[in-house]
Amino acid sequence: MNKFFATAALGFALSGAVLSPSIAEDDDQAAPTMGMMGGGCPTMGMMGRGMMGQGMMRGGQARMGAMVSGRLAYLKDELKITDAQTEAWNGYAETVKGRVKVMQDMRESMMGAMQKGGVVERMDARIGGMEAMLESLKAVKPATVKLYAVLTDEQKKIADQLIGVDCGAM
Repeated sequence: MNKFFATAALGFALSGAVLSPSIAEDDDQAAPTMGMMGGGCPTMGMMGRGMMGQGMMRGGQARMGAMVSGRLAYLKDELKITDAQTEAWNGYAETVKGRVKVMQDMRESMMGAMQKGGVVERMDARIGGMEAMLESLKAVKPATVKLYAVLTDEQKKIADQLIGVDCGAM
């Protein structure tokens, strides 16, 4: 049970640092839902095997940086970033990547508290994870605003579907 709570709390915290593009939907479909339980969050693994499933418990942390890079590459390709948009894109991508180390450190701290701590320590670990998520969202927002400002209307439609949905992530 402690591993579940550790995974859940860490997943919540990491969602602020990990890019989480969802599958783009047609314009006539409803917007994707947000939240940990209702939105088909591929990176959190709250109820299944995502990034935060057993792989993270068994050393998957080392793959986090590669996964973030892969998701950023996917997003860049989907948005069809132009040369004129490269500076804003690079700022966004570097900001997102810069949060990985912070979240990896938080994971280590949380795992220790969740596995060995009592109820108060586990609660503190969950609070710390939520605070880390908030910090990550605040850190990435300025770069996201700059990127969004240089996107065309068509790119904005794509960004609206891929950035900030499902897990409430980037």
